[in-house]
Amino acid sequence: MMNLKNLLKTQLPPLPKWVPIALLTIALIGFADATYLTVEHYMNSIPPCAIGGCEIVLTSQYSDILGFPTSLLGAAYYLLVAVLIFLSLDSKKEKYLRYALLLTPLGFLASLVFVSIMIFVLQAFCLYCSVSALTSTLLFVGALVIFKKYT
Repeated sequence: MMNLKNLLKTQLPPLPKWVPIALLTIALIGFADATYLTVEHYMNSIPPCAIGGCEIVLTSQYSDILGFPTSLLGAAYYLLVAVLIFLSLDSKKEKYLRYALLLTPLGFLASLVFVSIMIFVLQAFCLYCSVSALTSTLLFVGALVIFKKYT
């Protein structure tokens, strides 16, 4: 795969219109999920969890980073990705889409760490956290496919 410097400079050829729209939809789902968890955090409430284990995960020592709920950091990540994709659609400038795609490894790595903690350390399952992990993984896989197929 090309190095990061080349990815920043290489212009993507025109993509089918549905591709950025699908990525935007995924980012908005991630944003909604993370925002919901953030609101619940600040209301000192645990969302209902059909499978169980959400309380263990959402109140663990790993649920905050530097005093901020991890869900807030996730919401900021998804919002940034969504805004960049929206800007690419609105302005027809693919550089915004490229920047959004280059952010996806960060979300994927964060999800990988948090899912590992959830499974191996806490030995609990949070459905909402899994939705976030799925959306960040889908964004990352989408970015990989786009860079591999179109560059």
